[in-house]
Amino acid sequence: MFIFTAKLTRKKLAVGIGAVGVLLIGIIILMSGRGKAEVSAATVPSAKGVKTAEDRVSYLTAYGWTADAASEECQEVVIPKTFDGAFEEYNTLQKGQGFDLTKYKGKRVKRYIYQIINHPSGRTPVYASVLIYKNTVIGGDLQNPSPEGFIQGFERNVPLS
Repeated sequence: MFIFTAKLTRKKLAVGIGAVGVLLIGIIILMSGRGKAEVSAATVPSAKGVKTAEDRVSYLTAYGWTADAASEECQEVVIPKTFDGAFEEYNTLQKGQGFDLTKYKGKRVKRYIYQIINHPSGRTPVYASVLIYKNTVIGGDLQNPSPEGFIQGFERNVPLS
């Protein structure tokens, strides 16, 4: 007979709960694409020529999102030259929607953020980030920053719970 004991600290418990949460969000992202019809190239908005706030809001609208134009924020960010694990996961999300940030390693890009007011999850706030390099959308996401939040691509998915 074997007896196994372990000391469970608050720190270990918090790390474990966080890891389970990240795993669940990953599963939700992966599963949300199953059983959906493929989006044809004709329905995907053009990523080129996105110069103005109106263009960016129209880009999000083409995916079915209602963005609050008045909430726009702009940040200049640098795509890391070396991707860590978290950024590799983020780039996997980008690749799933036809983008690839490896082409932009070390480049300065603009990140435009809008509040989305029609996300089917009902969670608030939901923000859309649109990454722009030389008037071209190179990536982005929708996310709810709460501890139980989510991150997803631009394409409308099954409501997250």
